[in-house]
Amino acid sequence: MKTYKYILSMMMLLLTMNLKSQSKVDVEFNPNIATYSIVEYLVAKEQGRLFYIDGRTDISYLPLADLANKEINKYDNTKIIKAMQDYLKIAGQQQDLSYQVLLKHHIFPAKGYDYPIEENDNEKKEAVEKFVEQLRAFYIERNLGQFFKDQNKFLEGAKNEVRKNIPPSYMSKMEKYYGQKFLAYKFYINPFDVLPYSDVFWHGNGPLFRSGKGQVANMISSAYVPLKKKNNIKDYKEFGFNHPETTNFLITHEFGHSFVNQHLGQYEARINQSDNLMSEAFINKMDGQGYSYWPSCVGEHIVRTGEIRIALANGNSQLAEKLRSQHVIENSFVLIPDFEKKMEEYENDRVKYKSFKDFVPELLTVLDETSVEKVREKLNLPNEKYEMTLMITVPKNSGDVYITGNQTSIGSWNPQKIKLDKTNETTRKITFKTYPDLRFKFTRGSWQTEGTIDGIEEGKDVHLSLDKNTTINYTITKWKQ
Repeated sequence: MKTYKYILSMMMLLLTMNLKSQSKVDVEFNPNIATYSIVEYLVAKEQGRLFYIDGRTDISYLPLADLANKEINKYDNTKIIKAMQDYLKIAGQQQDLSYQVLLKHHIFPAKGYDYPIEENDNEKKEAVEKFVEQLRAFYIERNLGQFFKDQNKFLEGAKNEVRKNIPPSYMSKMEKYYGQKFLAYKFYINPFDVLPYSDVFWHGNGPLFRSGKGQVANMISSAYVPLKKKNNIKDYKEFGFNHPETTNFLITHEFGHSFVNQHLGQYEARINQSDNLMSEAFINKMDGQGYSYWPSCVGEHIVRTGEIRIALANGNSQLAEKLRSQHVIENSFVLIPDFEKKMEEYENDRVKYKSFKDFVPELLTVLDETSVEKVREKLNLPNEKYEMTLMITVPKNSGDVYITGNQTSIGSWNPQKIKLDKTNETTRKITFKTYPDLRFKFTRGSWQTEGTIDGIEEGKDVHLSLDKNTTINYTITKWKQ
């Protein structure tokens, strides 16, 4: 997931990018995605929060999302709320798989798929197929097809705002830089996506998939301009997408994922060889931004590096510097300078590297040449290590008990790697070295058997900031069954 708040002064610079191309960006609305977002907000209200969605706030600045919520709240939505909660327990706290599958599915209420689902994890694949069918049934039960039809004027207005703010033939600069073209570029508006209020906000996602004729680059975007509340939906003359700077930025960023991500997948095992950089350095910075999975964090570094390099290729050094400040300093993507330096080799030898795809193996040497200590220095984190001893009281008959957390010494979030020593039937113990910023949980060998710790909210990590060698006692009150 990618959520940002950009200051307007930086956004104004994007108008000067002057990208020229013959490629067309089609602007569309997808009812499947909209239905998913409506249910997301129901879940957020039930839980208090989901992803970046605060379920307790007034959303009248997003009039279509607000209207849908009021209409849907006339019904008992317990069934679909539980369906999404159960699905996310398997799919994880991410939206990429959901968006990909919903775009590939026939438009509701039709069954079936236009393109095959690309997911190697069979459990996740079965879960998403089951949930999409539940979502399709919800669409039918709540007559959302008619609801979306009734909002056609607003939806067309939103699409037209995007269309008028896309410079003609926008994509050629990106195609030239990455050495690749796609069959089509599709921009899906999603005014039902609920974002926190600010002067300018956005949430985007960029799934890529193959059609029978070639690859299609897709992007899904929330509204990004808050609207003043009106008495009737038909009274709106602005539709939440009339911000050319954000439109231009979104296209560069989200379609950037199509140019980049497809070429990283085959190197996932290689990327994961350095995943201790995530657990021991990046995790506290990336978790709240939705990039706690290391390959995703690496991909995000590279896409943002591409934004900067494309700005420079277009002669806009001021924009490049603003993007560096935003991405590196404010959002902590601190490997971007290293990736930039490496990308200069690609830019300076396009005879050898005819496309970004050709250069990926060399680009990933950046990960080989860094270390946890170097990254922590870039993030202004301390590099001291302390000895931690944990004494754990557990229920009788607990069997083997494991610890997992944000350190290599405690398994780097593998729930069955580091087993605690058994001192007696109800006591376990472990001693390990750790950086000061420590996060951990206990399990019986899987996430399905996670322990609830006395004094810690169920499902939450233990967070500690150490400044010396420490011994702490915890009590596990129960295990998930």
